[in-house]
Amino acid sequence: MHNVILVGVDGSSNSNRALDWAIVEANIRNWSLRLVSTFPSTFVADPIVGASYALAARQEAQAVLDQATKRAEDQGVRTEAHVESGDATNVLVEHSETTKLAVVGKRGRKGFVGRLLGSVSSGLAAHSHCPTVVVPQGHDTTATELEDGQGTRGAPRNERGEQSTMQPTFFEAVNAEDPPRQQESALNGLSFTGQIVIAVDSGMQGPALWEAAEMARVHGKPLALVSVTGAPVGDLGWSPPVKDSDPYHEEELAKLTRVITAVAARYPDVKASPHLFIGKPAEVLVHTTQTADLVVLGTRGLGGFPGLLLGSVSQAVLHHGRSPMMVVPGANTVS
Repeated sequence: MHNVILVGVDGSSNSNRALDWAIVEANIRNWSLRLVSTFPSTFVADPIVGASYALAARQEAQAVLDQATKRAEDQGVRTEAHVESGDATNVLVEHSETTKLAVVGKRGRKGFVGRLLGSVSSGLAAHSHCPTVVVPQGHDTTATELEDGQGTRGAPRNERGEQSTMQPTFFEAVNAEDPPRQQESALNGLSFTGQIVIAVDSGMQGPALWEAAEMARVHGKPLALVSVTGAPVGDLGWSPPVKDSDPYHEEELAKLTRVITAVAARYPDVKASPHLFIGKPAEVLVHTTQTADLVVLGTRGLGGFPGLLLGSVSQAVLHHGRSPMMVVPGANTVS
C-alpha cells in the first residue's frame, strides 16, 4: 500500500465535507490524495442514445472531479484523479487495495446514493482493504459538544438535528477504585471532546486498536479505550446492584488495563485512558460520537461487539453516529 488517501467524490455537500477531512489528514501526514468519481454503466437499447448518455455522465463526473482536485490542490495537497464507470462501491473497494486510508461521506447522490447511511459508505466500510473513515453529513469540527439551547448538554441528536431514539442504559467506571455510576451521572459526565475513541472488545487487541493509537500519536490527542459489557440481567432497562456485579466488573477492567499497558509499550507518548461501561455497546458508542473527534471500530467483534462481515454494533454506530468514524478491517487477538 502507498501513502495515499482514497476519497470518493460526487459533488454533494457531504462529499465535500469528507474531502475537507481528507485534505486536513493528508497535510498532517504529508500524504497524497487519490480522488475517484464514478458514473453508472447503464444499458440503453439505442446505441446512439446510449453513447450520448455515457458521454454526458462521464463529463459530469469529470467536472465533479476537477472541482475536487482544485479544492485539494489549493490546500497544497498532491492529488491523482480517476473517473471510472461502474458501481461506486466496487470501484472504491478495488482502489482500497493500494491505499492506506479511504474517506467517504456518509450520504451522497447519484453514484454515491444514500439514505441515513449511504449504500456506498456502508459497502466500502464492510469490504475495504484499508481503514475507512465515514464523515457524517452534519459534522462540524468546531462544534462537537451537544447543547440544549441553554448551554448545557442535551439528549443525543443525529446528523439531521433530530433527537436520537437510542437512549443508553449503562454504568461507567474509569478505574477500579471508582464504583460504577448510574445512568444520569454517567450521561452528564460523558464527554470525549478532543479525544480519539477506540471500541475495545473485552481485552481484545488488533488492527483497530493500533490504527486508533497511531491516529492519536499523529494528531497528538488522548486515546480513550471504551469497552462495553452486557448487563447480566438481560435487556430489562435496569442493571443489578453494584455489589452483585463487582467481580465481573473487576475482571473486565483488568482486561482493559492490560490493553492500556500494551498501548503504552508501543506508543509511550500517547495518553490512554480506560472507560468500562455496562450496557448496550451500540448505544454507548453512539453517545461517544456526540463529542469524540474520531471513533474507531472494527469490522467484526466478539463478546460485547458481535457481528458478521460488518458487525451489528459497527453498523448501528455508522447509522447513528455524529462524529467521523473509522472502520478498520481485520480480526482481533486476545491480549
